[in-house]
Amino acid sequence: MSHAPAASGQNQRPLVSLIIPMLNERDGLPVLFDRLAAVMQDSQVAWELVVIDDGSTDGTRAAVPKALAQFPRWQFVVLSRNFGQQPAYRAGLEHARGDAVIFLDADLQDPPELVPQLVAQWRAGFKVVTGCRTSREETGLRRIFFDLFHRLFHRMTGKVMPMNSGMFSLVDRVVVKHLLAARETNLFLPALKSWYGYPQTVIHYARKERAVGEPKQSFVKLLRYALDGLFSFSDLPLQWIAIVGAVICALSLGYTGVLVAEKILQMFGYFPELRVLGFTTLAAAIFFFGGLNLLALGIVGQYLARIYREIKCRPLYVVETVLTSEKAAGEKSV
Repeated sequence: MSHAPAASGQNQRPLVSLIIPMLNERDGLPVLFDRLAAVMQDSQVAWELVVIDDGSTDGTRAAVPKALAQFPRWQFVVLSRNFGQQPAYRAGLEHARGDAVIFLDADLQDPPELVPQLVAQWRAGFKVVTGCRTSREETGLRRIFFDLFHRLFHRMTGKVMPMNSGMFSLVDRVVVKHLLAARETNLFLPALKSWYGYPQTVIHYARKERAVGEPKQSFVKLLRYALDGLFSFSDLPLQWIAIVGAVICALSLGYTGVLVAEKILQMFGYFPELRVLGFTTLAAAIFFFGGLNLLALGIVGQYLARIYREIKCRPLYVVETVLTSEKAAGEKSV
């Protein structure tokens, strides 16, 4: 179920919705909502918080409504289990009623204090305003993985989204309508929101470490997330398979011609000392082409798996319950 934007008169302030998915974020709630309360003192726009509980097991579900009580407009959407970050954001889009929507993670790595800058660019006429990281404080394997993904994705998808960007962004209601119309199961919203076009700009910032707790995205989840993005927006891996196959065929034909020529020359008494290595050459060829075939099947399988998930048409998420502030509930009934 989706909600239309709140009715706005000529003298009414525009409504901006902040979508915040959460998974076991109970300890970080006080810091998050204190910083959001400071940001929402901007009286030029009206604010709505749309918080999604994505199957938390640490008491987040019970703590969020109490923390939200200090805000005039809020919705708390509880999913029946953990469906993942992208479906949780999609659930938030279904319920957000703002003239603009801001995507914000609960870990505070993307500073809420930058929200007014996003809103200012939106009011200047931009339909998509994306936060781009000038630096990040992750280290080790996660840092290497993030850097590698952003470079490869940016090049392989035709620069569909700004470099070093993620979910932290603002989108206008016109873009929200397109996102809601897209029924993709393999969601990759960071690129999809930019893919539609419209006037876009970026703001730059330094990404911080998590304020509280440990990262909720494991390496396996991040890898799956990266593959969803890559295979949803690029068919280059399939083209590479065709190119590699063509090159190997050409080399094989050339090598076959050399062997045939050598055999003919030896029949006439030329180069009797030349010998083609037997088992070593054969074994190396078998292992090489066997591995290449498995790699090609794996890449094709990635696309087939995503097609399989798409054609099943299962819902992206299941909403268990929705709690709403009195003010927001009253506006819905208008």
